[in-house]
Amino acid sequence: MAGLSDLPVVHNDASNTGRAVHQAPCHRNLRYGVHKISSAKLTAVGVMLCVLIACVAEAVFLFSSIFMMGRIPMYDEFASRDFSQWNGLAKQVCCSGSAVAVDAPNWKSKSAVRFQINFYEPLVKGSHRSEFRLRATEFHQLYEYGFKIFVPPDWQSDNNQVAVMQMHNVPDNWKGEWGLPPPLELSLDNDSWVLRTASGRAPTWLDRKGDIRHDTPWSQPFERGGWSAWIFRTRWSLDGDGIIEVEKDGKVVFQRHGANCYDNLLAPYLKFGAYAPAWLNLTVPPEAKTREVFFTDVFAREL
Repeated sequence: MAGLSDLPVVHNDASNTGRAVHQAPCHRNLRYGVHKISSAKLTAVGVMLCVLIACVAEAVFLFSSIFMMGRIPMYDEFASRDFSQWNGLAKQVCCSGSAVAVDAPNWKSKSAVRFQINFYEPLVKGSHRSEFRLRATEFHQLYEYGFKIFVPPDWQSDNNQVAVMQMHNVPDNWKGEWGLPPPLELSLDNDSWVLRTASGRAPTWLDRKGDIRHDTPWSQPFERGGWSAWIFRTRWSLDGDGIIEVEKDGKVVFQRHGANCYDNLLAPYLKFGAYAPAWLNLTVPPEAKTREVFFTDVFAREL
């Protein structure tokens, strides 16, 4: 008789199979859970990195707007012809001929800066521009700016405005704000000087429409081949103490009191030169493919 040790061992295949069937989904679910957790962590890390990068970029942008642009107070008649007051980020030009110190047209023994844009030259800051800019300002502080500007005698008018002065807002990119009309702008439009204003609540991530009010409060035919003198006094505010006052050749042509800007962290800054925003969306080249204007006696100060 065979001993117990000699008997064949019978394996319960059905039982083992059952355990295998029940265990396999558990292992898969465990692996799937780990995968879901890892993806969630990666997504959270990605969002945090994007927010961090956006915050750093915003901090750099605000820092440069305050400290790395043209200073206030300042005065420049461009006699030195070296643009020493407009280094680095204070200049927004594409090419060597975009801003050049020259003899002032029709003004003996005087220097000026000639700003020039050409439709076929590279874009600057996403558009066709040649401009100098100052640092951002403070709310509720009164500032005075001025310059003299010369429009060439052969200026060819068309429907594409050329902005020669902007009091531009400093956008709050961290709030999802996009480009907005300047709170104050002086343009050459057809045959006229045109002042435009804009103010209100800027769009954000949570409010994509915002509440922006803009208008064209003043215009007047411009003079070709001659100099005109401009002074702008501004106190940027969302309240009743805001002021905008514009003088042309010693005469007040526009004055407004009250709210006059956007709800940004920093108040607007001055830009001057030549800027053709409409060129960017043209399907065919403009008839006048080159624009140039001349500036001298540019100043800015707190009052």
